Amino acid sequence: MDDTIVDILPLTIVELAPVRDDQGQIVDFIWVYANEMSNRVVLPEGGSIVGQRVCDIDPAYRESDMFSDAVLCIETGQPRELFNSSRTPTPHGRLKHLEGTVVRYSIMPKGDGCVICSVEITDLVHARDQANDWLEMFRSAFDHAVQAITLTTETSRIIYANQALYDLLGYAPGELEGKSSQVIMRREDHEAVVKAGTKMWGGKIEQEIMDVTLIGKSGEEIIVSTALTSLYSEVRGERIFISHARDVRADRKLAHDLATALQRAEHATQLKSEFLANMSHELRTPLNGILGMAQVLTGGELTTAQAEQVSIILESGQSLLAILNDILDLSKIEAGRMELSFVEADLRHKLNRVCKLYEPVAQEKGINLRLVVDPSVPALLMLDTVRLRQCVGNLISNAVKFTENGDILIVATAETRGEDTSRITIHVSDNGCGIPHEKVAQIFESFVQADGSTTRKYGGSGLGLPISRKLARMMGGDITVASELNKGSIFTLTLESQIVRQERPISVPKPARDTDLGITRKASLEDGRVAPSVLVVDDNAINRRVARSFLEQNDYEVHEACDGLQALMRLGNEFFDLVLMDINMPELDGQRALDRLRAGDGPNASAPVIALTADSMRGDREKYIARGFNGYVSKPIDQRSILTVMESCLAAARPNPDRRSA
Repeated sequence: MDDTIVDILPLTIVELAPVRDDQGQIVDFIWVYANEMSNRVVLPEGGSIVGQRVCDIDPAYRESDMFSDAVLCIETGQPRELFNSSRTPTPHGRLKHLEGTVVRYSIMPKGDGCVICSVEITDLVHARDQANDWLEMFRSAFDHAVQAITLTTETSRIIYANQALYDLLGYAPGELEGKSSQVIMRREDHEAVVKAGTKMWGGKIEQEIMDVTLIGKSGEEIIVSTALTSLYSEVRGERIFISHARDVRADRKLAHDLATALQRAEHATQLKSEFLANMSHELRTPLNGILGMAQVLTGGELTTAQAEQVSIILESGQSLLAILNDILDLSKIEAGRMELSFVEADLRHKLNRVCKLYEPVAQEKGINLRLVVDPSVPALLMLDTVRLRQCVGNLISNAVKFTENGDILIVATAETRGEDTSRITIHVSDNGCGIPHEKVAQIFESFVQADGSTTRKYGGSGLGLPISRKLARMMGGDITVASELNKGSIFTLTLESQIVRQERPISVPKPARDTDLGITRKASLEDGRVAPSVLVVDDNAINRRVARSFLEQNDYEVHEACDGLQALMRLGNEFFDLVLMDINMPELDGQRALDRLRAGDGPNASAPVIALTADSMRGDREKYIARGFNGYVSKPIDQRSILTVMESCLAAARPNPDRRSA
């Protein structure tokens, strides 16, 4: 071969002649030929190695694998092919620059010596070692992964499964490799996995997440959530599918248990709501008799002692009704059924009305009740006036209750936030008995008061503050307290409210008073009008007697029916100006009785009908009006309230006087 061609090859080619000792053993070699690459490798500073002894340049050569292989080749006459030979020994002297290199060489006999061809593969070996290191790291990571990882071919053959999969399915490590993935999953799930793989192969999706039921070695079915991905292996020349599976049995059981617990809780809440509704109805019915008759008595001629006795009955009944309402409010809030209703309102007017309610009680105790509304408070705000009155009323009521004398100051301020939002702050301060520091947090807990003797001394259910705080938070605010024992307390109510931009002054009509209603009724009768006839429909005889007593006292002509069926019979044959209809009745309830009345063409088909019910949920009035009633009154019936509603319904019906002759 032409030396020029040999010299340009990236190979080292040398011919070695053996050097033997007196016993004929080979102890060294002499280079008798070396191409240019060989010279540069051994003598990088330049020169030729031909004619030199190898051990003179590298004394450690005699202990190297290459020396042993060269001797063996010469003695046996057989060539030696060493692929990926071991590293060269640490060079000394002039060969130190070869330290750490790796070569692959072939040794062929030639005459008494041999020819060695070698190529340096250091970079290839380093790359191989690095790849092996990465492979071991990934294998270790996969084997220690919590998720079960599987690599399969396009033909569903498992080529790798990590330890988590073997532990999950109960197989020995390596037992699944080479088997079809059909062995470890249900048929329909395997078909779904293959279908997903086809989509990934076609580039339609990059990943598929699905639930799969795996089959353990014992036959146990195990539900897992699997994420499928794929990659193309250049080495294998095929696509590999990777599955990451997570055992979701515990999650599914937890979800099932939570769903069951939620159903039970909802059922318990429903039972609680039904119980409270029934309790409300059962308690309001006798309360209606007590309070109704007491109100009737107040309209009669009573001695001073009798008037005081009736007043005690009314006060006790109202206290019992307040406790009942507190319990129902708390139940609705806890059940998430409390709804707020915001209307345009003048905060100054509303606070003044609330203070007026408590002025008589405060004056009896020698307490000066003062209200201060800062000019920063907007003229009109969007407020839930009912719940605002409930919160402020509770704070003032408590202040009056726990203060023996002195002052109670109510101060309202506002802080504008943005163009249309205002943060309202209402402070109610007193110089009463105060609250011990360690008891402050307890007063906002349901059924808890600062002292066990408080209930016995002052009364109450211990629900007012907890309910008020919950309502305040529903309105975007809170109730907080600062108190010092024997010196007094400051309760602070905050709430968020929308500002109403007032375009023109708004006049608020003056509400009718009880005396106004009486004067109107008497004036009508003196003018010669016939007393309006009212049909009272209620299955409770006491309720009918209460209604008859105060209606006749206010110059109404009263008729009775004990249920919906009897009411329809009378309504079909007689004329009535107004109907008071109880909702919950046997045989035929008030709602169905109204529906039949409106569907007919009798003399009272268009008569105003007012719903009477022991239900007092927020929104009931709107509900019954939407169902066709002309008005709504909750029990226990307050005379002023029902007379106001009756007057309103009668006034609306008067434009059709010919209905009586229909």
